Amino acid sequence: MLKRLKTFFWDIRINRDFPRYERNLRDEHERQAQSRFSTKQLKIEKDNLLKQIRADANSRFDSSIHERENEINGYLADKNWIEQLISYFLRDYKQELTELYAEKDELFSKKTECFEKLYEIKERLSEAFDDKDKAYSDLYHYKQRIDSWYAKSDRTPWLFGNAGRKLPNHSLFGQSLGDLNSYKYDRDSAYKNVRSAKARIGDLKQEQHEIHRAIQCVKEEIGKIFSQISSVKGDMGKLVRLKEAGHRREQLQEKLDRVHLTIDLLASEIQNIKKNKREFVDQEAHRYGVVNLETKIERIRTQREEFLHGFDFDGNEEQRKRVHREIWLKQKGEAE
Repeated sequence: MLKRLKTFFWDIRINRDFPRYERNLRDEHERQAQSRFSTKQLKIEKDNLLKQIRADANSRFDSSIHERENEINGYLADKNWIEQLISYFLRDYKQELTELYAEKDELFSKKTECFEKLYEIKERLSEAFDDKDKAYSDLYHYKQRIDSWYAKSDRTPWLFGNAGRKLPNHSLFGQSLGDLNSYKYDRDSAYKNVRSAKARIGDLKQEQHEIHRAIQCVKEEIGKIFSQISSVKGDMGKLVRLKEAGHRREQLQEKLDRVHLTIDLLASEIQNIKKNKREFVDQEAHRYGVVNLETKIERIRTQREEFLHGFDFDGNEEQRKRVHREIWLKQKGEAE
C-alpha cells in the first residue's frame, strides 16, 4: 500500500517534469538536423556559380538591350512631338471659340444680374437705415413723453402737477394712467421697430457680402475665359505657321505610323534578347552543374524534414518517456 502511494506521487512529479525534458530533447534534435543535413556550403557554391553565370549573361546581352532602349527613348520623343503637331490639325477652333464666347456672354449676363441685385440691396439698405432712424426718433420721443409724465406727476399743483395724488385710469383733460400706458406701448413698439430694422440691415449686409463674393468669382471666371480664348487663338496661329512651313496632317500621320512601327520592332527585339539571355542562363546553369546542386540541396532538405518529423512518432515519444522516468528516478536515488 505504501509503495503504491509512493509510486502515485512519483508519477505526478515525473509527468510534470517531462515537458521540460521533451523541449530540451527537441532542441537537441533540431540542432542535429541542422548539423547532419546542412545545405550551407552547397548554397554558397550554387550562388557563386549563378553570380558568375549572370555576370557573363549581362556582359553578353545587356549592352544590346540598353542600346535598343535608348533608341526607343529617342523615337518616343519624336512620337510625342509629332502627336503634338497633329493635335493642331484635329481641333475645331471655330466651335471652341463659339462655345467660349457663349460662356463669356453668359458670365457677363450673370455679372450684370449681380450688380442689379447689388443696386436693389443698396436701395433696400437705405430704406432700412431710414426706418431705423425713424424708430430711434420715435423711441426717443416716447421716452421723453414718459419722463415728462412722471415729472408732471411729481410736480406741485401750482406748477400744473399732481403732487403725487392717485391718478385715474382715464381722463379727458387731466393726467391719467391710461396716458402712461399708451406712451409705454408706443415706446415698446418703437424699440421693436429698432430691433427689426437692425436685423433687416444685418440680413441685407450679409446678402450684399455674398453678392460681392459672387461678383468676384464671376470676374475670375471671365478672366479664365479670356485666357482660354487667347490660347485658342494662339493655337490657330500655330496651325497657320505649320501649314506655311509645309506640314500636312496626312504626312504627319504617316510619319507617326512609321515611328510606332519602329518602336514596336525595337521592343520586340528587346524581348527576344531577354529571352535569349534567360535561355543562356539556363544552359550555363546545366553546364556548370547548378541544376545538380539544386537537386542535392532539395534532397538534403527533404531528408532533414523527415528527420525532424521522426521526433514526433508515437513510438519515439513512449521511448523518451521511459528514459525520462529512469533518469528522474536515478537522480532522486530511487529505483522501481
